[in-house]
Amino acid sequence: MDYRTLRKYVRDHPDATDFLERQTQDALDQSHSKLIAAAPAAAQRLIDVINDENNRGYVVVQAVESLFRIIDRGITDRENAEQLREIKESINALEGGRVVDM
Repeated sequence: MDYRTLRKYVRDHPDATDFLERQTQDALDQSHSKLIAAAPAAAQRLIDVINDENNRGYVVVQAVESLFRIIDRGITDRENAEQLREIKESINALEGGRVVDM
């Protein structure tokens, strides 16, 4: 569909915006699923690059930096998720009138 036709249709039919947003979210969800499924193979490839004695030093250094960045990001994301969970529990307790020990 031509972009101009799509814009006209969305302008004439406001409910089309919701449909387009759902389609976009569905496409993103499918992309994330594929990336998550490929993550173990990608991690193994990164490890293989690091362990390959034939690779030049700068390649190995870059791979090691990537590895530590990934690990650090994972730790940070888990810590943030835990803190968010605790905040949500505190808010729910306050809204429910329960006493929260902080």
